[in-house]
Order: sequence, then C-alpha cells, then structure tokens
Amino acid sequence: MQEIPILPQYNLILVRYDEMWLKSTRVKIRMLHVLMKNMKNMLNRAQIPFTKYQLSKDSSRIFFFFKNEFLDEAIQLFKKIFGIYSFSPTLRTSNNIKNISEKSIEIAEQVIKNNDTFALRVKRSGNHDYTSKDIAIKIGQDIIDHFSRSNISLKVNLTNPDKIIFIEVRDEFSYIFTDVIKTDWGGLPIESNKKIAVMDVGRLNDLLAGFLLMRRGAEIYPFLFDVSDDEKIFSQWLANWKLITGFIPSFKFTLTRIKLSEVLHEMMNLIEEKHFCASCRILRMKILSNLFSGKNNEGLKGIKAITDGMTFTKSTPCKDEVDLKTLSLNYLWSGSPIFTPNIGFDLKNLEETCFKISPDLTHIDFCSFKPRAQESSLEELVKILNSPTLDKIVTTCISKVEKINIM
Repeated sequence: MQEIPILPQYNLILVRYDEMWLKSTRVKIRMLHVLMKNMKNMLNRAQIPFTKYQLSKDSSRIFFFFKNEFLDEAIQLFKKIFGIYSFSPTLRTSNNIKNISEKSIEIAEQVIKNNDTFALRVKRSGNHDYTSKDIAIKIGQDIIDHFSRSNISLKVNLTNPDKIIFIEVRDEFSYIFTDVIKTDWGGLPIESNKKIAVMDVGRLNDLLAGFLLMRRGAEIYPFLFDVSDDEKIFSQWLANWKLITGFIPSFKFTLTRIKLSEVLHEMMNLIEEKHFCASCRILRMKILSNLFSGKNNEGLKGIKAITDGMTFTKSTPCKDEVDLKTLSLNYLWSGSPIFTPNIGFDLKNLEETCFKISPDLTHIDFCSFKPRAQESSLEELVKILNSPTLDKIVTTCISKVEKINIM
C-alpha cells in the first residue's frame, strides 16, 4: 500500500472527478450532489468524523474538512468511492500571496531535503490581481531563499523534479498539497434510480459483473442462485460479497438467496444432459422475471436490468456459445436488458481486477451439475422455457426465497 505523508498542516481532502465533466451542466450538478451524499454516508458508516464539506464555486472540486488525526482513515475510504478520480490531503489558506508563500514554505520544510530539486505546479480560478505565473515565480524564489539561509541546497527542475508542491488558488482561498492520489476506479457515483439485479451462481465473474456496473453508477441487488446447498461454500460466498460492501454508500445491503439444488436434481430427470446448463440459465432468468413482476416484490421495484458474468474467452466452466444462445432468449419473457460488462475479459484480466478489488476474494467451485458436453438448440430451449413443468419449478423456487442482510 502506498504511503501517503499526512503533514500536520493538512486540514481537508480536495477531491477531483473527470467523467462527469462530459455531462450536461444539469446532469453534472445532480451527480456531484449524489457523489457528496455518498461520500458523507460512507464516512458516517465508517464513523470517520468530518467538520464540513462543500463544492467549489466553479463546481470543479469537492472539499471535505477533517481534523488532521482522521485524514489517513478518510484517504483509505475515498479510494473506494465510485465517482472520485483523484484526491489530495491539503492545507487551506487565504488567497493572499504572503500567506500562500508562508504556508508553502511550511510544507516545503516537511518534504524537501538537501540537494533536492523541486517544482511548483500552480492553478488559479477566479478573479485575482496576479497570475499563476506570478505565484510560481514569487513563491519559488521565496522557498529557495528560505532554504539557502539554512545552508540547504536545492534547485528548480520543471521537467523531472524530486519534489512537487501543488498550489491551487480558488477565489478567496488557496490549497497547498504535495500528492495527487488516483483511485483505481473513477467512474460515476452510485445512484438509487439505477437499479440492476446481479445474477450470481457463485462465480467471481458474476460478482465482478455487478461490481463493474456499480462503477457505472448502478445500485446493485445480488441474487445468489445456490446450486450446492453446502453451507461452507455459501459462507465463503457471503464473505466475498461482504468485501464488496466497502464500496457501497448505503447503510443496508441485502442478498437474495434462491436454493436451486433440489429443483436441479428434479430437472435432470426431465432434460437431456447436453441442454442442462442452458436450461439452468433459463430457469434463473424466469425466476428473476417472476420476482420482479410478482405481487410480493417489495424492495425490488425499479429494477430494470440484469447483469451476468459471461465472457467470450473460455474463462468460465460453461461454454460461451451456450450462454450466447440463451442470452438471445431474454426478450421472449422479459423486456429487461442483460448487461455483460466483462464479456471481453480474459482469465488474466478477471483475476487482476478481482485482486484489485480485494486480494481476499476467493474462487468457489460452485457447481456439481456441469455436464460432460453441452449443446443448445433454440427450438428445444424455447420448449423448455414454455413448459408447465418449468413454471411449476419457478413457483417452487420463489416460495423459498431467503433475504440476507450483510450490512
């Protein structure tokens, strides 16, 4: 983990975003307020106190103010908030050049050593009687003069300096810092009006698909289709999802468990082995469709799409062509789109992304029903889809749905 120096002068975190700049002004402002609410909720849930937060006048920066002792915890949390592109622990002072110089020297004393080279990176927003270049020249010289009086040698190097001090002058305040911390995810803030169901049969692929839709601003609702009935396996499955809660801004996160083991044994007597995986997928889709449209769909209203962990790169136990054919049957029973965000990932991409989320995510050998060979005939699958027997199985599964709160 990168060590970020928390200087004693720092009293806030300056937050940047990037992708929201592409939105219209109205949409951007809405998303910024959602992002600030998500940040506030995650801080409150983690019991990290902050004193206040605000948006800059030009809406390009978000400022969260902390006592210095809580900055490190806040930094680790901000790395997991979707919508944040980068941030910096920062010192705020006035826009008076004398004050900027004094505080910049204080920061320089903390980070610059003898024989270091340094550079200033200055930005300015608002109306002032000086330019960014004026600040850089004046304060750069003040720093050199201050260190020379202590017999410390340093030089300016604008292209490849050992140390950089950043100064942003924004209207009546200035912000001074030494680090720009980029998050791994960026993306868009999670919004409650973007509800997506995650169809998870135990593969890390399925969890990852849901995670990547969160990165696009979706609020996810995981449906765990348990094909094993092994409580040890299920405990590990829950542990994987609990790791995801660190990225979620709400105070409650519910998993829906749907046990399939018993009904899949029943289906084995009704369906040819070669069609079993495709039929299982249809069963799961029909269960979700019935859940969303049923009378007892409290908490599921507003779910408009489903995400699935399929790929085209042979990184799952099931043949991809089977998934692709069954995917085409979606609109026979539902108007909901199916998103496949990791469809082009190879096994290395999947493993690296999962490790980036958390090195503690664990692969689960989830399915004992995998046939030796698989095929899919659209005609056969449509018959299975419309069979009264499958409808009965769907009804049985829905009657045994279990809600699990993990946060």
